[in-house]
Amino acid sequence: MTKTHCRNAPIAPAIILFLALLPTAHSQVFNKSDLLDFADSLFREEDYLNASHEYRRYLFLFPKEENGDFVQFRLAASYQNAGRFTSAIQAYQLLIDTYPTSPLMQRAQSNIAQCQLLDGHKDAAVRSLQRFLAEYPDSDLAPRAHFMIATVQMEEKDWEKASKTWEQIAVKYPNTGFAEASDRLTRMVRSSKLMPKRSPTFSGLLSAVIPGLGQAYSGRFLDGLQSLTVVGTIGAGTAYYINQEQYEVAIPVGLLGLFFYAGNVYGGMRAAKAFNNRQEGTFLDGLRDEIFDSGVFSMSRSRSTDVSLVFLSARF
Repeated sequence: MTKTHCRNAPIAPAIILFLALLPTAHSQVFNKSDLLDFADSLFREEDYLNASHEYRRYLFLFPKEENGDFVQFRLAASYQNAGRFTSAIQAYQLLIDTYPTSPLMQRAQSNIAQCQLLDGHKDAAVRSLQRFLAEYPDSDLAPRAHFMIATVQMEEKDWEKASKTWEQIAVKYPNTGFAEASDRLTRMVRSSKLMPKRSPTFSGLLSAVIPGLGQAYSGRFLDGLQSLTVVGTIGAGTAYYINQEQYEVAIPVGLLGLFFYAGNVYGGMRAAKAFNNRQEGTFLDGLRDEIFDSGVFSMSRSRSTDVSLVFLSARF
């Protein structure tokens, strides 16, 4: 009895271990597919942060799967759509470094520039876009990259540069929606020369001659009337006290009048600048509306990745 028990003792733990490993292995195979499906469902439901957690879990548990580049792209896109642009850039860069032959390379590089732009780093975004165009001049995403550069120039109100860039797009990519939109935008930008403007210098001179006139010239009639009233009243008071030879009162009142007079001249210049800013803002809104209505940023989505990315919603 003792011998039989000793002989079977090593076998029993081995059987138990084997039986314990079977469901574990089966659940791993099952969970691999299940986990990815769950992450994808969260992505489709726009629960991007939770989707990113599940994609990260998948990549940690199954780092050598053939679809690793796709999952990494989905992870980066989740961060991007959630507004975590720094994390998105890092995730896209990791895809580029880890999967140099992936068909998603171009999308990843393009989206890095997009994230930089959304995060407010315009100069870095333009450099990334220019580098992308140098490396992939014939890419399907090239018109999009070129158009993004033009929109940055537009946002900086550099109408001449934006116009030239849009003209290049219309020439280089004539059979794309980007060319059509660029042609319309070029015509709109050319009309910026007809935009009403006010000269800050001339406005300041008008206010120097007649207080408030510069403000009225720039459309700020109430401000102009207020300046005329205040400066005129203090000036009249100063003249009165001088006429009464009450110099101890006339001098401080006169100094106060000079202060308001200088403020009136400065206000005239500011009124002209504010007028120009309003005109440019209205014009810029029109360009933004044209870009939005054209739908150009939905033209180059890749059907194979089925990733809906939020493009420039925080800026344009």
